[in-house]
Amino acid sequence: MEISLLVFNVYLLRHGELVESGILCGRSDIALSHNGKQQLVEATKGLVDISQCYSSPLIRCRAFAESYCQQIDISLKVTPDLQEMDFGAWDGQSYQTLWQPQTAISNAEKALTLGGFWQNPWRCQPPNGETMTSFTARIDRFWADLLAQFEQSAQKDQQPYRTKNTLVVSHGGVIRYILAKVLGLPIPGVNHMANIDVPYGALIHLQVTVDESGKAWPKLML
Repeated sequence: MEISLLVFNVYLLRHGELVESGILCGRSDIALSHNGKQQLVEATKGLVDISQCYSSPLIRCRAFAESYCQQIDISLKVTPDLQEMDFGAWDGQSYQTLWQPQTAISNAEKALTLGGFWQNPWRCQPPNGETMTSFTARIDRFWADLLAQFEQSAQKDQQPYRTKNTLVVSHGGVIRYILAKVLGLPIPGVNHMANIDVPYGALIHLQVTVDESGKAWPKLML
């Protein structure tokens, strides 16, 4: 079957400002502030022809995604693969507290700190939290499924150069990792943790081209 060249737009949207500030918010299900809600409204004003939307199940993402999808009359696809990292015992604690050394399990171990995690999250797992291997594996699964969907569409759709738009509402850590994959940064690695800033309400445009052989090629659009 002949494969038409297709271009897909993917928009990664980070949730807005939270009602509670100064805390490490991973799986803690905290809602957006009024300003946070407005940040997402403003960020998505210019979007057109969104045909599908994915969201993290956490309320800071899901509440806006549900409202947005209702407004443009499309169904929302909620997936746990888009959740922020589970920080275990650190989740919901203040950054001020977490910058202090935590109690070591044994004398042979170094005390865990949030600073140590940011420096090398692949070796420093939050107490009772998610490993980076688990975190990245589920995002890999989501991203691979999305690219596969685009590749399958290219085999079925005979209209060349047709653009289809996808909105993904998620979290800072998830978005940074997807960007690291698209930009070809070293993984495992820490460059995306330290060198990519994704503020509240940030909207990042990726374009995915499916070539004549049926392979998807994502790139960052500035």
